[in-house]
Amino acid sequence: MICPHCTTNLKRRDRTGGRCGTCKKPFVFEPKANPLALHDVKVRRLTAKLAEGGLWYTTTQLWYAAARKTNKASTGVTAGCGIVVPIIIGSVMIVVGLTGGPEPLAVVGVVLLLISATIIVLRLAGVFKREVAVNMPLPQFRKEIIGGWARVYGKPPGGIVDEPHVRPGPPPAQPAFAILCPDLSVLACLRVNDVERRFAAALAVNVAELPAGTPVAVLHDASLDGEVFLATARHELRGRRVVDLGLRPRSILAAKDPFKLRTKARQPERIAWLKTQTDLTPKELDWLGDGWSSPVAALRPAQLLARVEKVAAHLRKAGAPDRDEKAAMAVGFMTWPGQ
Repeated sequence: MICPHCTTNLKRRDRTGGRCGTCKKPFVFEPKANPLALHDVKVRRLTAKLAEGGLWYTTTQLWYAAARKTNKASTGVTAGCGIVVPIIIGSVMIVVGLTGGPEPLAVVGVVLLLISATIIVLRLAGVFKREVAVNMPLPQFRKEIIGGWARVYGKPPGGIVDEPHVRPGPPPAQPAFAILCPDLSVLACLRVNDVERRFAAALAVNVAELPAGTPVAVLHDASLDGEVFLATARHELRGRRVVDLGLRPRSILAAKDPFKLRTKARQPERIAWLKTQTDLTPKELDWLGDGWSSPVAALRPAQLLARVEKVAAHLRKAGAPDRDEKAAMAVGFMTWPGQ
């Protein structure tokens, strides 16, 4: 670990009492003492990445960035320590039982290995559905991580804004288009990075807040709720141009290292509704039906602004809606998803 104060490369014996053994200044975090395995240097790296280009980022965006490593471990298909331990114990019992120890011990070891092997097979087959969530709730992150940093360094990490403190400013007098997003953290990020002025874009959390007549770009999670939100917005805004900015399940499935969450809850009736009312593929529907999702707030500010810039350039070009938009506007809404 490198001391964030004096950049000394510290060995374990040099880190005592939460302080640097060289400069004697305190650390905020000890990796083994918090669920996200954070340390001061890692937080500095994360915040520097989020703030690239002089952009502002939100507490929620830093929360997801800080959770990425532990989240990735949770989404793996390996059995984990909980299953490795009984395998080791079972193996030892077999060896002891077959080399002079009581023979029943070997039998118990074989049974333990068989049970462990069965659990591994069932996990790989997807029978056991594990929940994947951020190991530290956002309120705890705000209090312990952001608050702890401010106590030691005298102020919050550079470039951060806490979304509850971001207030809507005056909307553009003549918006070129509107951005519709149900995530307040994403809207806060767009707002503090001057998207409204730079792109003449109105920001809205629901359809009722949208200005009349403008094209609408929808930002949403790659999730069951996100897809229903998109489909519902298209239904309510039929006759207006609606562009999907993502996230879409297909992009997460194709990504190399996406941020993913998973719930144990299953809602087959909503999946059935999406199947008839959207253009989602069977693979996407299976992914959603299995409880997976990816939050749009996990995107860095630069990634969000790149999407906005792209759609702004796209909407400046005159022309009829493309084939995908025409197909989406032609979708029927004879039934409604269960809540």
